[in-house]
Amino acid sequence: MNEARCALLVAATCVFNLAVLNCSASAQEKLPLSVEDALKLRSFGESAFRFSPDGERLAYVVRDNQKSNPRYQETQARTGVPWHATRADIYIVGRKTNESINLTAGQANNWLPAWSPDGQFLAFYSDRDGSGQARVWIWDVAKNELRKVSDVDVRGDGIEWSPDGKALFVTTVPRDLSPEDFAKMLSSGNSHPSDDDSHKTPGSSVILYRGAPISPNTQAASTSDPWNLDLYLRDLVSIELSSGRATLIAHGQRITKFLLSPDGSRLAYSRPNRFERADSQQILFDILTVDIFGKEQRNLASNIRLDYDGGALSWSPDGSHLSFHAGGVGDKAHDCFVVDLSSGKLENLTHLQPERPSDRKAETPLWDAKGKNIYFVNDGELWRASLERSSAARVAQIPNHEIRLMMSYSQGQLWTLNHGEATIVVTHDDLGRQDGFYRVDLSTGRNAKLLENGQCYTCSGQNQIAAARENGGRLAYVAEEAGSSPDIWISSPEFQSPQRLTHVNPQLDRYHFGTAQLVSWSSVDGEELYGVLLLPSNYVKGTRYPLILWVYGGDTLSDHFDHFGLAGTGPLNLQMLATRGYAVLLPDAPQHLGTPMLDLAKTILPGVDKVISMGIADPDRLGVMGHSYGGYSVLSLIVQTGRFKAALEADGMGDLISAYGEMQRDGTAFQVSNTEQDQGMMGGTPWQFRERYIENSPLFYFDRVGTPLLIVHGSEDRAVAPFLGDQVFVALRRLGKDVEYAKYEGEDHSPLSWSYPNQTDFCNRMIGWFGRHLGAR
Repeated sequence: MNEARCALLVAATCVFNLAVLNCSASAQEKLPLSVEDALKLRSFGESAFRFSPDGERLAYVVRDNQKSNPRYQETQARTGVPWHATRADIYIVGRKTNESINLTAGQANNWLPAWSPDGQFLAFYSDRDGSGQARVWIWDVAKNELRKVSDVDVRGDGIEWSPDGKALFVTTVPRDLSPEDFAKMLSSGNSHPSDDDSHKTPGSSVILYRGAPISPNTQAASTSDPWNLDLYLRDLVSIELSSGRATLIAHGQRITKFLLSPDGSRLAYSRPNRFERADSQQILFDILTVDIFGKEQRNLASNIRLDYDGGALSWSPDGSHLSFHAGGVGDKAHDCFVVDLSSGKLENLTHLQPERPSDRKAETPLWDAKGKNIYFVNDGELWRASLERSSAARVAQIPNHEIRLMMSYSQGQLWTLNHGEATIVVTHDDLGRQDGFYRVDLSTGRNAKLLENGQCYTCSGQNQIAAARENGGRLAYVAEEAGSSPDIWISSPEFQSPQRLTHVNPQLDRYHFGTAQLVSWSSVDGEELYGVLLLPSNYVKGTRYPLILWVYGGDTLSDHFDHFGLAGTGPLNLQMLATRGYAVLLPDAPQHLGTPMLDLAKTILPGVDKVISMGIADPDRLGVMGHSYGGYSVLSLIVQTGRFKAALEADGMGDLISAYGEMQRDGTAFQVSNTEQDQGMMGGTPWQFRERYIENSPLFYFDRVGTPLLIVHGSEDRAVAPFLGDQVFVALRRLGKDVEYAKYEGEDHSPLSWSYPNQTDFCNRMIGWFGRHLGAR
């Protein structure tokens, strides 16, 4: 994109901000965004928000970052509360008043709202009864009462209502295990009796791990699972609404996603079977069905590639067929399959040409009203597969745009306009780096832009778009941008006058935030690259400012142009820096097999030069920071250049060989596949590419570091083991470098999930570190 287009896009974004938020420049102050206000942020949970069947009410979930954190990674298996439900409440907004009420009133953790078919009840999960366990609750709309349905300990992210509204289907802790025993089983990895150590001395604390020898003459392959698939071990049960009586349907199954058939007679579910290879995070799934009495279970497909959540499943409207969309990090064709329930025949409807592993989650295939055609998104285009002809054809492509989401109506059915003539899709502008809504004619493929305003409509999760009633109902969606926090908007299908329904972060109204713009440059190898430049909130043309880079190797960070705070919310909100007089750059940083460390310098440093040449960055006040693989990226840069005057790496690593050997208590080893074929880009094991591992490990070049470094790490990090942070500090301290190490006890990988005091401390250290070494005017 040229600079003129960038300038026009930024100008349009600013005009939109002023119009929809109805706030003038005089109402905002050029004050530093306080840590307290940044961490007060309330956001929308990942649980789907949904309209009631009559379209009169919308249920949604709001998370409060200030509430104490229950250390979800440690307690999720024990309590059933997933990370996206911590500190969450369920809200209801009515169509007539547009006023929201907090249904759960800040008590405990509440998530996953699901309306009954008649709209008289709203089911949800909560641990509000004081038991410390997630259980099923309902809200009686007529009585305006909350009540617990049952004492069964639920696990997972699914609630299904029976068609008559008299029963609920959920997944629970396996009946022969207590929640405590279930948690212990997962932490030890000892889920199968055959894994028991028969030689263990009574009273010994030993944990035995075994590796099976592989003979060169066999076809067997070594295993090294990146995480424990028994996390999904469940019972599938039905709960009678009136009595709370639970009936077992399937026992002790790994279940990621389950769906009730439209007639209420059968449940389909995806079962993660195993990882495809030791160097891959591709999971192979089985797809099964079981009748609601648990008497007939059928395996419909075995060892198929699906995304991590196994969720791209849908029933045909009459329940005669089940479809699924293949996906995952190892899938290249992204085909759409269908199973005939009467014959059991599995058929590939699409036979697409294998291209490359997808970097996008496979969307759930959606049926038309007659159950004759299936719609799906493939490689940024809308496709249709015919059940009768067993073939697929592209319906629509939008130039310079990627179609990302379809709109669904009911369970697995495409939301349409004008009695099936058209639909609405969510797109991403590949040039302007913004989301949009487009109308697509399903017969001709012609499209028309409905809404595109420099905003993101998918940043809060793909579940945060809802449609009410087919053929002319309303749409609800979450919108945000670099300088505006997320809120829910509602609109007609024409998007003529969208209305904002929520205002969840009023504490941010008084701030004048930095504006974002796209910049472009060429890498050392001549590749055209982009980045997001966040200008200081006090920006004056012609003045140079300290520049801080937020880096993450292999990522296209320019896609964060329309994300509030760019890098993340709460403690990772980069407006905390922009409102303190810093310019911030998020550069694209493509990497290649075998050379990830060198690639970081070849792609990112020319981006720094570009911002300097624009007269914005002060070349003598450059900083760099990053989290996780971004921490590795920071270390990779400061061993190759002395241009940065300060650096911060959080939860990163400096040695790929050491990272390769990290192991969790349950025996899983996340970094094996991550280093061989994923982010690490090594292409194989350390025994195959010893020199490659060394050449791309910053640790072996730490003697070159001249940049003051702040290391941040959680002591319970399960993605990048804490000893890897220790290793960086010990090495730099031994070399006599300027280094500080802030290790946060009891915290896991991401500061986004840390306790409020530790988030506050992290933010203050970050601000103080860069202030001390770079300063801001």
